[in-house]
Amino acid sequence: MDFRWVGLGVSCLMIGVWLVAFGLPIEEKSIVSVASASIVQLAIGYQIGRYIQMLRQMAYHDSLTGVLVNRRFVTRLKQEIDTARRVHSPVTLLFIDLDNFKKYNDRYGHLEGDKLLCSFASMLQSCVRSEDAVGRWGGEEFVVLLPHTDTKRGMAIGERIQKAAREELGGVTVSIGVASFPLHAADAMQLTEKADMLMYEAKKQKDCMLAATN
Repeated sequence: MDFRWVGLGVSCLMIGVWLVAFGLPIEEKSIVSVASASIVQLAIGYQIGRYIQMLRQMAYHDSLTGVLVNRRFVTRLKQEIDTARRVHSPVTLLFIDLDNFKKYNDRYGHLEGDKLLCSFASMLQSCVRSEDAVGRWGGEEFVVLLPHTDTKRGMAIGERIQKAAREELGGVTVSIGVASFPLHAADAMQLTEKADMLMYEAKKQKDCMLAATN
């Protein structure tokens, strides 16, 4: 929902109510005044909606990378799992960690580290579908939500992400944990824990992807 158009819609409704209550103006001077007031009202409604939209963007998205914040991502994950449970469809979750990110920061500085995080987030979004979701879990850890996707397909997307990171980000490597609902978890919390644990194990090897087997 774009609140800019909601603001315009509310303004149009208010103008309509005012005209119904007081009637259409007859005199030319009154018509000009009403038209001017209507334009001002529409502008105010649009700007209020724009401000609300901006606040929503800030609340839902990471200020550095622009992907979903942890809390909003979890809400989206729960919604997708509820839907998947009703329609008997799989949902796959990828937990992704940039290998040796601390060393990268120490070598190039935190500003370059932030640039890398932004570039990686943008690359992740280009590797997935519009209906998928990308989030920043914290630090250099990212998550990708893949509705209607089984483990095998999720691993293929993980391989695409690994390949893109090496080729587009100067040899950067990532470690990935992959788990799917309902095969490996009964709810969002279990799925998150499973994928996170697998990523932690993959990090020990670097440039590695591990998927749940049961």
